[in-house]
Amino acid sequence: MKKKTSLRGKTILLLTVSLAVLVVISTVISYLFYSNAIVSPANPGQDEELRKCFFIIFTCADVIAAILLVVVGTVFMDMYIIKPVKRLTNAIKSIEYGKAEEYDERDSKQSRLALKNLGIDSGDEIEELYRALQKFQVDTSEYLLDIRKGSWEEEHDTMTMLDNREKFEKRCKEVYPFVNSIYIASMNIVNLHIVNDRLGAEAGDSIMTKVAREMRRVSSDRIHTYRIVDDHFLMVLTGLSEEDSVAFVKKWVERVGRLNRGSDNFECRLAWGGAYGEGEMDVDDIYKHADTEMYCNVIVMKKELEAKN
Repeated sequence: MKKKTSLRGKTILLLTVSLAVLVVISTVISYLFYSNAIVSPANPGQDEELRKCFFIIFTCADVIAAILLVVVGTVFMDMYIIKPVKRLTNAIKSIEYGKAEEYDERDSKQSRLALKNLGIDSGDEIEELYRALQKFQVDTSEYLLDIRKGSWEEEHDTMTMLDNREKFEKRCKEVYPFVNSIYIASMNIVNLHIVNDRLGAEAGDSIMTKVAREMRRVSSDRIHTYRIVDDHFLMVLTGLSEEDSVAFVKKWVERVGRLNRGSDNFECRLAWGGAYGEGEMDVDDIYKHADTEMYCNVIVMKKELEAKN
């Protein structure tokens, strides 16, 4: 079996060889040239002795400097490369996914949080590796979630083709706790009941289909869209800042605009509320806050639309 050399050992070896070569070259140069600078015209007999003293002092200084550089380089390597890589390795090793039929009983949530809890933000290639591994973990959770599902109909709303409450609840347990950040936007169609009463259920379904179509257009790996029940929709954004998430949802809602016909003497629009979390977070609590804000905004919007019409 081929003998393996650690990254730390390779670094020390490289530094040692490089500095040894530097010491040899600088020592030869000092002996051949620089020691002539201490020749004393008044005492020519002492030239050779002075040259030897200078040579010894210079060589010792060179060796000490080389040793210090090796020590400093090794410490730097340990702090900023070796330790982060070891922490990443240990975190990855600790992640466990149980068998599909035993997933709820055997899967350890704490082990899967190990990678996220590292919180590496060094701003260099180590952080890039960390973010890539985090994405891989989330993608793996999504993949396992997909292969464990019974059928497409169980996790999707048949009318809108959006993910349903069951899919949302599964992601709340198996995906969202392991992302860096999450923003949940809870949405409700204001005055949809008026559409159903005055124009019929088909008109109401057409409005919900329109909202779903606009949501599907922005759905991606980072943006998940759901129809929870009736006219209650969710948009979940992962890996973005709170400012970017709010700006995105606000712009999207403005683009959707009025949902019913312009000739109607009432308006039908989306009201929404959101909540943000990052780091160690309770996804259920974030969802509750988003829902609470949404219902408050529904009341406000209803009053505004009534006053406008």
